[in-house]
Amino acid sequence: MKWYRVTRKRPCRICRRPDWCGYSENAAICMRVQSDKQTQNGGWLHVTNEPVPFIPQRPAIPETSMDARGVWQRWFDRTEDSRRRGLAESLGVDADCLKAIGCAWSPNNAFAFPMRDAGGNVIGIRLRNEQGEKWAVKGSKSGLFIPSEYSCFADGNLYLVEGPTDLAAAMTIGLRGIGRPACLGQENLILAYLRRNQIERLVIVTDNDEPGLRGAEKLQAMLSILSCIWVPPAKDMREFVNYGGTYTTVQSCLKDMTWTKPQRAVA
Repeated sequence: MKWYRVTRKRPCRICRRPDWCGYSENAAICMRVQSDKQTQNGGWLHVTNEPVPFIPQRPAIPETSMDARGVWQRWFDRTEDSRRRGLAESLGVDADCLKAIGCAWSPNNAFAFPMRDAGGNVIGIRLRNEQGEKWAVKGSKSGLFIPSEYSCFADGNLYLVEGPTDLAAAMTIGLRGIGRPACLGQENLILAYLRRNQIERLVIVTDNDEPGLRGAEKLQAMLSILSCIWVPPAKDMREFVNYGGTYTTVQSCLKDMTWTKPQRAVA
């Protein structure tokens, strides 16, 4: 049975949301609505009586094992700043922040963002087209979105957000951050990055939904540093920034947050 990710044009048939969930020809895995059968990725299986309309996956470049850094670097070097500025305007973020994350234009008619290991090495490429649909280049390994050096306010915290565009939004208002591709996963890479960079305080930024909170709590339980889980008063970090959220607003929100002190270090 072949599975596909939901999109805005083809939302989940169970929760009607355009993200996190998946579907096959006659079944769905919903990350929000429970059933009597839980799946390995943390969702729930729902068998549908009516066949789900088939949508083929968007094609990716044909490499089975790829030189992720080489492919991304070629695309990045050929990308004009005007292309990034156009994306920045549509997202409501700073174009220089997108550039610091490594945003490039790809032959797939989509923007490309490098995914990195804890040491900053490019191990995969995430694609995002102008309709907001997301997929990875074939042969990619999933990793973290880690920006190069950029201007930020030093509040002593690292902010973990979901996805490269939310990361660009956090950077736009002066937050030091990294991103992961989804609300669950990449915990070991995050832990390695925290150790490598001697991070002492982590703010886990999450959407106010069950998968997001579950992913944040799973990661927090693995940490050996001070941390808190912050839900922005908006759909996500990018919407928070677009609605006028600032660095000062974030600091005001965190002032009353409960920080978790680890009981023991995680090996």
